[in-house]
Amino acid sequence: MEHTAFGLGSLTLLRVVVLIALASLIWVPAGVWIGLHPVWAERLQPLAQFLAAFPANVLFPFAVMLIVGLHLNANLWLSPLMVLGTQWYILFNVIAGASAIPGDMKEVARMFRIRGWQWWRQIALPAVFPYYMTGALTASGGSWNASIVAKAVDWGHTHLEAAGLGAYIARATAAAGYPRVVLGIAVMSLFVIAFNRIVWRRLYVFAERRLRLN
Repeated sequence: MEHTAFGLGSLTLLRVVVLIALASLIWVPAGVWIGLHPVWAERLQPLAQFLAAFPANVLFPFAVMLIVGLHLNANLWLSPLMVLGTQWYILFNVIAGASAIPGDMKEVARMFRIRGWQWWRQIALPAVFPYYMTGALTASGGSWNASIVAKAVDWGHTHLEAAGLGAYIARATAAAGYPRVVLGIAVMSLFVIAFNRIVWRRLYVFAERRLRLN
């Protein structure tokens, strides 16, 4: 039983890492662009905050209908539900970071024609990275919590389930298997704490020491 819980925890960890990485590839560039355009930042940042607070699980039944209707693989297509509501933390934090880039820094970049990857490496990334870390950490934790409801979804008489620690906890809860529920929660907590200490803490130190605007 312990081996199963740890194996499923590893699978869920892999999904969380991949989903946060994909969300970052989309929302970091978008957030930087929005943050550099005050009019759009004023309009879209409240929307991103609303979407982060919106209960994404109300959209799960529509996902079930889509997966069943198109005969999609539940193990693959239930996974995005984990990050459906949490990805917005990345977006509005990156918008805040880009909005905070000093005007004189942007003017110097224009004067010296700092563009392309050099602009991202020397200006954009140092500016938004601490903000991104806050958003990504929050999104990661939220994705772990969402995995419990996103990996075992019901709509009417239709039940879809994807292999993972969330489905393990959901099955144990439905069967009143409290020892397995406690085990699943303990394994999830262990993975989250270990990942925070090994990865997120080191990235925070890196952001403070290396990626900052001088």
